[in-house]
Amino acid sequence: MGMSASQARLLSITARINDIEYKSQNISNTKIRLADESEQAATDYTKALNKTKLVYRSYDKTGNVVPTALNSTNLAGLGDKFKLVDAYGNDVKLYDEKTKTGMKFTESQLYEMIESGQFMLQVPNTDETTKDTNPWVDTSVSGNNQLTIEADTTELAKAEAEYNAATAKINRKEKLLDNDLKALDTEHNALKTEFDSVKSLIGDNVEKSFNLFS
Repeated sequence: MGMSASQARLLSITARINDIEYKSQNISNTKIRLADESEQAATDYTKALNKTKLVYRSYDKTGNVVPTALNSTNLAGLGDKFKLVDAYGNDVKLYDEKTKTGMKFTESQLYEMIESGQFMLQVPNTDETTKDTNPWVDTSVSGNNQLTIEADTTELAKAEAEYNAATAKINRKEKLLDNDLKALDTEHNALKTEFDSVKSLIGDNVEKSFNLFS
């Protein structure tokens, strides 16, 4: 291979190597975006899982259970049965529709706050020996037969289906990208080997040319 032909070949290999590296970088960027999509899908699913609610069970005149998912509004309406306090035992002022003051939160927010220990539910103390000095005592879901925990099964099923579909789609894309990246890596290694070979050949030709005129 002549000097000019070797130089042309070296330029061609360099161009192909640059093109492969550009494609590889694009694939890497796409994989990063897919990772973000996967994280978002997981976040959306977790939010659905966390949409659990605390339910108060009362009874109508016929003895049927009447479930009420507790939020700031209806919890305020059960002031003779429950009181909400913070982690220090201070009363939490619940939202008042008339005055538009107090803390307002949804069913799932109330559950999360109680579950995290930020708030605690209290009930009237029925112990005759202590209720005068301590009229309210802490209660828990497991320790109160009028309370139960429920999840929004419809929304949860929808979120699970969307998460599974999104995950499967992302996995398929990642597999295709990994195959493309593997093929590019193989081609890049072959071109790099050829590049080094041609470069070495050019170096030998240059050395021979200098030796010829020395």
